Amino acid sequence: MTRFIVFANRKGGCGKTTTAVNVAHALAKKGNSVLVIDTDPQAHATISLGIVPGIRSADIFHLITGKSPLKDVIIKTHIDGVSLIPSSRYLLSFETEFSSQKEAATRLSKRLTKGIRRFNYLIFDPPPTAGLLTISTLAAAREVYVPMQMHFLNLEGLAEMVRMIYDVSAAWNPDLRLTGIIPTFFNKNTRIAKEITDDVIKHFGKESLFPGIRMNISLTEAPGHGKSIFEYAPGSAGALDYMELTDQIDAM
Repeated sequence: MTRFIVFANRKGGCGKTTTAVNVAHALAKKGNSVLVIDTDPQAHATISLGIVPGIRSADIFHLITGKSPLKDVIIKTHIDGVSLIPSSRYLLSFETEFSSQKEAATRLSKRLTKGIRRFNYLIFDPPPTAGLLTISTLAAAREVYVPMQMHFLNLEGLAEMVRMIYDVSAAWNPDLRLTGIIPTFFNKNTRIAKEITDDVIKHFGKESLFPGIRMNISLTEAPGHGKSIFEYAPGSAGALDYMELTDQIDAM
């Protein structure tokens, strides 16, 4: 059965896109067929997978607005086993054009038709906002993973995500659930990291805290080359951490 996963956080700079792209590649390395769905107008997942945004005649905007069918917006990437529905700045107009429509939040989920079932995983990368695009993504997903830096101020962002998940689940998608919290830019030896880790475990349970991703310069460099960490620096701490994280996600 296809798993519908979203990496989401209201705060930018948390490693959300980095996590989506590298988990996608790690899952493919394990023999899975993966579709990355970029629902962020910034198109960072698209860029990270080596695709120039806006050069194709059809992308996520054309799918979600009904201008193109699913089969016309899926492209293969250079990574074996990883396909992509790219994004572009065209998507900026979606919220202004459709926010007043009743069915706007479910347009994406309704357009992910039976043809999507050939993939083992769908991985969504939404924008770091609480707008219609993020709501639409949550309405189409099933499992929510929240990448977050282990700082006190980010606990409020986590609380906001939990409220969003609850609201979307109640209104459109009863199958949606918070599956895990992923520490990013992580240094387990710092006092703050230990305190936030304890706080997360207290409120969400130990099973909700997934392996942390350590600070690693290669992770910040790889997207600029249109590569995942497994291509750019396969022996790095970033590659090791993302494979460990993916092993746990894949085993669920």
